[in-house]
Amino acid sequence: MPVQRRFSALSLLFMAIGGMVGSGWLFGPLYAAQFAGPSAFIAWVVGGVLMMIIALTFSELAAMLPFSGAMARFVQFSHGSFSSFTLTWVAWLAAVVVAPIETMAMLQYASTYIPWLMQADPSGVGHTLTAQGGVVAAIVMLIMCYVNTLGAKVFSKTNNTVIIWKLAIPVITIIVLLTARFHPQNFVSHGFFAGGIKGLLHALPEAGVIFSFIGYSPAIQLAGEAKNPQRAIPWSVLGAIFFCIVMFVLLQIAFVAAIPGSSIANGWHALSFSDDAGPVAGLLTMLGFLGFVKLLYIDAVISPLGTGFIYTASTARLNYAMSQNGYMPKFLQALNKQHMPHKAIWLNFAVGMVFFAPFPGWQKMVSFLVSCFVLSYAIGPIALVTLRTKLPNQHRPFRLPCAALLSFLAFYICNLIVYWTGWPVISKMLLVIGIGYVVLLVSNRGVLKGFDFRHGVWLLFYLAGLGLISYFGAFSGRNVLTFGWDFLVIALFSLAIFIWAYASRSGPIDPAELAVLED
Repeated sequence: MPVQRRFSALSLLFMAIGGMVGSGWLFGPLYAAQFAGPSAFIAWVVGGVLMMIIALTFSELAAMLPFSGAMARFVQFSHGSFSSFTLTWVAWLAAVVVAPIETMAMLQYASTYIPWLMQADPSGVGHTLTAQGGVVAAIVMLIMCYVNTLGAKVFSKTNNTVIIWKLAIPVITIIVLLTARFHPQNFVSHGFFAGGIKGLLHALPEAGVIFSFIGYSPAIQLAGEAKNPQRAIPWSVLGAIFFCIVMFVLLQIAFVAAIPGSSIANGWHALSFSDDAGPVAGLLTMLGFLGFVKLLYIDAVISPLGTGFIYTASTARLNYAMSQNGYMPKFLQALNKQHMPHKAIWLNFAVGMVFFAPFPGWQKMVSFLVSCFVLSYAIGPIALVTLRTKLPNQHRPFRLPCAALLSFLAFYICNLIVYWTGWPVISKMLLVIGIGYVVLLVSNRGVLKGFDFRHGVWLLFYLAGLGLISYFGAFSGRNVLTFGWDFLVIALFSLAIFIWAYASRSGPIDPAELAVLED
């Protein structure tokens, strides 16, 4: 039973915006200010522009090949099964954690009024769920999954309704902060670049900046269910990122300007609020906006919940595509009467629940997600130039100009962002990839016979190279490769891998695999 095309361009736009306006805006302004000081708003501009360059490559690919779970199919077409499994495994594992982390963010804010949901972590860093909180988290996850099994139409209407609220509250917050308190001296306190350029770059993966902009990916995963995907996908993805750049920048400026001078007396790195309700709510409470704070707490439930809804839907499509490629069991292709991959949805629920084990905090978990997501995005630029060669006559409604140059730039950007997450995060990511190979070997040895290993050798050297550069690098590594020189080394490394990957492309694509696009 094929999936149906039910999502309009407006629905995809709302999904992309909704995916970006989740818990990131509730925590990001504080963490970005701690890393970068007054220049934190520049991190949102840089992060948005970098992600837009990456998104340009996926806009061409998704408009040309609008499959459900599209990201899993691009690399399958360009480099075969081994590369496809590796990168889609990382993408799936990262995506399946989004709903749990948004649920945890929601419950952390809610714990201000319902304290038995969370408890202080024994390490003294962050919060973890109590036993009762774990039960509530499971119920929230069940609701997300159940709504998604009701069909694309119900999901789309639910998301379109939630997104109006999700956008209204941040906009009102910006207006309240800008009009209530504006201390221009804050922008020179302790220096405009209080954390230096390195601090600004740290803010991209570790403060939730890149995490927020990553949210456009559901529009790519749902490409196969879009009406007129050729126009809807580029319009929704690029439009959503541009909109969110403007909103996040204004929010960061308003946040920095509203902070009382006493809160930054010891430097921006020491910025914090005694109220553990959350940074944005904490600042508004400090300024005396108690009535609006209550509204913000409601939004702290709705915004993460809305993002969780979106990722629950799109991640199931990734399972669907991985199953079609032979990387997951065939039963995950099953669709219910509403044409939804319901078994994949419930599998992701089970896997997602595992990630409610105590974490050091939202911030550290975000860094891990960013490294996994962005690594999986790195295939987009490579797939674009590869498929320009392999599918030269395929209709491209959106054609990226200067494709080779922009694709290499996007690939370089992906590698920089992964590198900026730091060696402790990258080492865990490489471990997760290794676990994926073990799972595949144990669960489906038969698929290994058809693996195109010779088209994926470059990928093993790519992963090993990223690990070595990170280990010796300046971002939580040994600092043998000092700041500044690491940019040059990554550029040369990226160029070598980019050329090698293009030369390692797989053979001709079976026309039958593309025939479904004509349905």
